[in-house]
Amino acid sequence: MSSEQKPEKREHRSCNDQLRSVEHTAISRSQAYSLFSMLLSSPHDLDLKSKILHRDTNYQLPYNIDFDDLINEFKQQDEGDLKNQYSSLFEVGNEGPPAPIREDLFLHQPAGLREDLVRFYDYFGYTVSDGFQWQMDHLSIELEFMYFLCFQEHNAEDNRLSYQLAQLDFSKRHLFNWIPKLMQTLKTISKDVLYTKVVVELNGFIEDDMRWQMETISHQ
Repeated sequence: MSSEQKPEKREHRSCNDQLRSVEHTAISRSQAYSLFSMLLSSPHDLDLKSKILHRDTNYQLPYNIDFDDLINEFKQQDEGDLKNQYSSLFEVGNEGPPAPIREDLFLHQPAGLREDLVRFYDYFGYTVSDGFQWQMDHLSIELEFMYFLCFQEHNAEDNRLSYQLAQLDFSKRHLFNWIPKLMQTLKTISKDVLYTKVVVELNGFIEDDMRWQMETISHQ
């Protein structure tokens, strides 16, 4: 090493567990991510109404979010209308869907994106079901992974920090990498449809959640 070269300073990160209050926040955050994952799953594959009909949304989150209006609107929607909305926005179109619901497709297949997802999933032991192996970048899968990390944070007896840091890293490298852009695209295309409202609420949620995560993690 030449005299002009300096070794890289390795960053050390830690979490303020008292501020984080894992016993109160981790499960509620996992449930919120799970709900958004469900709402943005394809209604062709999942009976959404039966899944959310009796869902408790009284989450103890460290920030304010009200799911009641979204849940009520979902309950009032005709199942056929939900399927048509979802397909026309996210899945089909003459030149491809106007707002692909897969990160890789929405961002025009940037190099290394899918490989990064595989590394995250494999390292933390998250298994994508066989039917989704080819679309592991689907928004509902990425949100389910965040549910998984939050749930594991709550249950971890040791190495809890790795799950906490993974949530922040995944939020920065993936969720915030494209959800704000997806929201803007949907608002331009069709701002009043239900799925646009869901993504708008999701964007606000991940903004609040990442801000809160950053407040609980210190850099040295």
